[in-house]
Parts: sequence; C-alpha cells; structure tokens
Amino acid sequence: MANGTFRLLERFRRTFLGHPYVHRDSSLGNKIGRELFEDMLSHSMSARFEKAVRDSRGVANRGGKIHTPKAIRRNDSIFGNPPAGVKLRPAPTGFAIVEGPVAEPLVGCEVKIIAKSQLKQLDRVINDLDGFAKRMKSLNKRCLNVAVVGVNHQSDYVGFEGNVQWRHALRAEEPKIVARRVQEELIAQYDELLILPFSASNQPPYPFTWMSENRTNLDYGAALTRIGVLYQRRFR
Repeated sequence: MANGTFRLLERFRRTFLGHPYVHRDSSLGNKIGRELFEDMLSHSMSARFEKAVRDSRGVANRGGKIHTPKAIRRNDSIFGNPPAGVKLRPAPTGFAIVEGPVAEPLVGCEVKIIAKSQLKQLDRVINDLDGFAKRMKSLNKRCLNVAVVGVNHQSDYVGFEGNVQWRHALRAEEPKIVARRVQEELIAQYDELLILPFSASNQPPYPFTWMSENRTNLDYGAALTRIGVLYQRRFR
C-alpha cells in the first residue's frame, strides 16, 4: 500500500516527521483519532456509517466532548449522534464528516503515544485507556471502542515538554514489554486495540519510520474492516 492511503497513519507519521513532537499536547491525539472516521468513510467500511454521515445523523467531535448529565472528561475523538435540533456547520476544509456536539457516542477512538520513559508511564497509559473504555460503555453499551497505541522503538530519544528537553535511552526489550502488557490488560475492553510500532528520535532532522510499514498498513486495514462489520451489526 502506498504512503497516504490511510489518513490516520499519515497523520500519525506527520506528528513526528520534520519537527519536534511535544509531549502533553492533547490536541495531537485528537487529530490522529479524528482521522479514523474519515478512513471509515473513504474506504466504504459500512453502509450504515455512510448513511449516518450523509444524513448528518452522525457527527465527529475531535475533542471528545459528549453532552450528558454525567461528568465525563474529554477524550480524543468521538463519532456519534448529535443532540436533537442542533445546527451543524459544514465539514471543515479537507474533511468529509461534519463536526459538532455529540449526545450519544457510537465510535470512540483514544490515542496514546508511548515515546519516552515507557515503563514509567505504562501504568498511567493503561489506566487512562481502561477509563476511556468504561466511560464510553457507560454512555452507550453498544459503543465501538477503538484504541491506537504508538510504541517507539528508537533507543536514543529526546523528549520536549515546553522549553525543557530530556534525553532518554530505552532499556532492553522495553517496547516489546510495553506492547505486550497493553495487549494483555486492555484487549477485553476494546473492540479494536491497535499497537503501532515506530521509530522516531525527536532530534534534527526529525526522521520517522514504521518498524514495518507493510505490516502497519495491513494491521490498520484489517482493523478498519472489522470496525465496519461491527458498526453494521450494532447500529441498525
């Protein structure tokens, strides 16, 4: 598959390529997760999904805001039913799916990037992902939960948080340990749990490579197909 076939993978790649990746910038995960819905539409994964988009009965919210009486923190990106009577704006430039407020989530996509201090932050990442899945199911038991977890395999990495920089070195087998634990502890909570192995040093000239580009494309393509099938079954 050629580069750029999948918008989510291309957005993920461009998060690192050619410029510093800034940690704790929550908007980056929002932007990556938002592309899942465009990929579902452009690859015709579900006729019911396409109809919901066409009829403006399904909208995207890249900030994960859900209008509910319950106290729900922001998530990465949600596709769902808008509140009745809400006036929706046209889709943003470069997108086909209208954005707006969501009353009931149908598909939720949470993105985590584990680039530095991987074992130290692993428990936090797992807890965040576990909490997201439970929140979505509490609002809609049929909600499709999708997690995208990027795991960096570059042993010499520089982290940026504001104006502060830290150099990190991976321990032996650290990325493999992290990927395995994420799978073991979260697989039952998610309809699709996608691990994306990549290599990025976060140092000039800021290169980025997939550990296996062909495998990454196949894994994501297979996930899209399964998500489409599940959408057809759950939302009649």
